Amino acid sequence: MNDIAPLIDHYLAEYARIERQLPGSDANKRARKADLKAFGEAGFPDTRQEEWKYTSLRPVEKRRFEISDEVGDVSEDALAPFLPADLDAYRIVIVDGHFSARLSTLDGLPDGVTVQSFAEYLAKDDKATVKAAEIASQPGSLSDMNAAFATDGAYVHLAASAAADKPIHVVTVSSGGHDERMSQVRHRYVMEPSSQASIIEHYVGLGDKPYFTNVVTEAVMSQNAQLTRCRVQQESNRGYHVASFFARQTRDSRVLNHGFDLGGRLARTDTNANLIEENAEVHFYGVYAPTGRQHMDNHTCVDHDTEHSMSREIYKGVLADYGRGVFNGKILIRKDAQKTDSDLSCDALLLSDKAEVDAKPELEIYADDVVAAHGSTVGQLDEDAVFYLKSRGVEDEGARAILTYSFANALVQKVGIEPVERYVEAALLAKLPGGKSYADLA
Repeated sequence: MNDIAPLIDHYLAEYARIERQLPGSDANKRARKADLKAFGEAGFPDTRQEEWKYTSLRPVEKRRFEISDEVGDVSEDALAPFLPADLDAYRIVIVDGHFSARLSTLDGLPDGVTVQSFAEYLAKDDKATVKAAEIASQPGSLSDMNAAFATDGAYVHLAASAAADKPIHVVTVSSGGHDERMSQVRHRYVMEPSSQASIIEHYVGLGDKPYFTNVVTEAVMSQNAQLTRCRVQQESNRGYHVASFFARQTRDSRVLNHGFDLGGRLARTDTNANLIEENAEVHFYGVYAPTGRQHMDNHTCVDHDTEHSMSREIYKGVLADYGRGVFNGKILIRKDAQKTDSDLSCDALLLSDKAEVDAKPELEIYADDVVAAHGSTVGQLDEDAVFYLKSRGVEDEGARAILTYSFANALVQKVGIEPVERYVEAALLAKLPGGKSYADLA
């Protein structure tokens, strides 16, 4: 405890410094202090905890990150390379933990569709809370840290039967303008009955200075609501990224969640769904591609707490150089969750003998009338396929890039938003050894 006391003291002092600036009512301020206390008592998670066995946050603990007091200076030109070509979308941009009106484009929203900064939502509604009341359980000390420190984010609300006519692009940017900045960002999507939306969460890091992004996203799904969420993580090589997603799903609701981890020095993503009423359905698809010495960790949990619910999970890892990947997927089927239909698979492709992956799919079943399966594979490229492409005039690295691209691309194609698919395809291919010269495939 003595080792972490100075670290915790730093964040307690940082909270005291910014407390007056944090948005929300007095009730929120009291709730924030309770969350701060919980974080202070638990500290950062460490490898002695089973959920963090393969991911150490020591590089984060060694630094003393601070909240930015204002929107960072990011130009439209600096942001442009991260905007998918031909994407017609509403855009809300958060820079260094603060809403940037200058970079956002929110004109023309349809009736019943609200997109605003999370800070504005807290300031305008006395009943608004930092944590969604519907999602009471958000475990983890870093979720507590976020609830205490959250400065801003995106708040999206769709009224009953409303539909967003264009995707909503939520861009979270670390400007790289200062050493050891942290962004504590919270997004919330409230989907009333029979509403529909597609939301692209995009995380971008600029510059070459170290920073820490800690984000929590909540999805409150009412009856027959549908959310397509696509998360693209492109933090810089000096970025430390931790993200949690919590979805609460009622009857006939549907969540399609796509995740692409391409950046960051260290990235940890927790993706959770709680299915509480009949015919709720969730799909988790993910691709992670650590190269160099990147470390990428994905944990998922689908909690079937109702009968007649369905979940599908497919994750694929592509690891090169000294890249390290972790995948832990858990499916929990509770006692009364009869007629559950669930399937989980995770596959990894190692492009280097120095790359490493730890994969652990889990099934925890307490009902007796269910269909559930899980599987995991780890392998290397088929050398016969490589030879075939080389015999057709493709150099060795290009052949490997094309085959690797094909391995992951099936999940990219599930997004259903063509400009985003093309953008992710090109970004993924450009990361692969020899892939830059074949980026036009995307």
